[in-house]
Amino acid sequence: MMNNTSLIINSSKELIGDIMIPGDKSITHRAIILGSLCSGKVIISNGLFSEDCLKTISCFKQMGVEIKTNDCSIEIIGKGLRSLIAPKEILDTGNSGTLARLLSGILSCQNFDSSINGDESLNSRPMKRIIDPLTSLGAIIKSKDYKLPISFKASNSLIPIAYKSPIPSAQIKSCLLLAALFIDGESVISEETKTRDHTERLLKYLGYPFEVNDKAIVIRGNGSLSARAIDIPSDISSAAFFIVAALITQGSDILLTNIGTNPLRTGIIDVLIAMGADIKLIKNRLIGDEPVSDIRIKYSRLNSINISGKIISRLIDELPILFIACAICDGTSTINDIKELRYKESDRILSMETGLKKLGIDVTSTENSISIIGGSINGGIIDSFGDHRVAMSFLIAGLVSKKPITVRNTENINTSFPTFIDILREQNIDIYKI
Repeated sequence: MMNNTSLIINSSKELIGDIMIPGDKSITHRAIILGSLCSGKVIISNGLFSEDCLKTISCFKQMGVEIKTNDCSIEIIGKGLRSLIAPKEILDTGNSGTLARLLSGILSCQNFDSSINGDESLNSRPMKRIIDPLTSLGAIIKSKDYKLPISFKASNSLIPIAYKSPIPSAQIKSCLLLAALFIDGESVISEETKTRDHTERLLKYLGYPFEVNDKAIVIRGNGSLSARAIDIPSDISSAAFFIVAALITQGSDILLTNIGTNPLRTGIIDVLIAMGADIKLIKNRLIGDEPVSDIRIKYSRLNSINISGKIISRLIDELPILFIACAICDGTSTINDIKELRYKESDRILSMETGLKKLGIDVTSTENSISIIGGSINGGIIDSFGDHRVAMSFLIAGLVSKKPITVRNTENINTSFPTFIDILREQNIDIYKI
């Protein structure tokens, strides 16, 4: 792990050739979690060995699950839905909001007491969105100001879930789906705007029965999960950095292989194509129950874009790198309905606006939107605010900057994309630590 690391990047020539993106973080989390609740051996291939996902492995090991790892796979020996044991220590979820929220759904339904904590960034993020629905089921949860650390009391008598999420959030939905596995009776979880459905796809793949009616999921508790090998597609959120890198760097022509193209995650591709991007999806196929494609990207002159509404949930994690594309394209781009960005690893509207202004880009924002006037990127010193996606976005901006860009506090890149710097160097990009 890099500690208090600053990185300097200089402008680059074209990106060329095949690029291998690591496994999907969202799916890896869920595969480890559900694999730990299976009966039998589960081998996960192409899983992401990021700090976030390693925290997930550690948490389930502390609850008695046998998990082994090597360079290319994760082997889990699950003992069934009711096999978890009380951890001896507080479970550390690090920087991972996904882990903290999904794990809360499970811990709220166990017959033992437990607690979770996170790092400084995660401990500042809102947890009321999961604490309220879980306590409405009868879960006994203690927290201060609805933030981590959170403590869970042993509970064996939770009532079935009937909940409609007011926020488009796959983490809320998945938290409640995981809780529902342990609750007698029929639970109904609905959402106004559909969000990424990796949990549902994995439940189906592992043989757990449920129904989807319009925007509601109907699921009964105390079923069983069948152990199967799980192959993880490469992460489209990580791929987005190199998609934009190729689009903005003259002469670029790259192929990203084995990328997960779940339709609830491909908003970034749809928006970039609408901006004029030369992006082609080829060799479309399924891995497990997840759609996968190879993606070819060529340098393109991009136009401005105005977006809002349901598309936002399909590219929520990719918005920082989309802001970089908007900063370089022709015209003024306005992106609305993005208030949720204020509750990520940093306030991403503020973090990106601050950094873009330092690079000479004209930016204005409201609580729920941002407007970016495209121009030329100047060099400068940028603070990532400890946010991995902000850090990587400004490093990509450095590929077309007039002068070098220094990005501070880049250590959290390892939470989601530990090979990011290695891939840049493989493309002969001048990037180094100071």
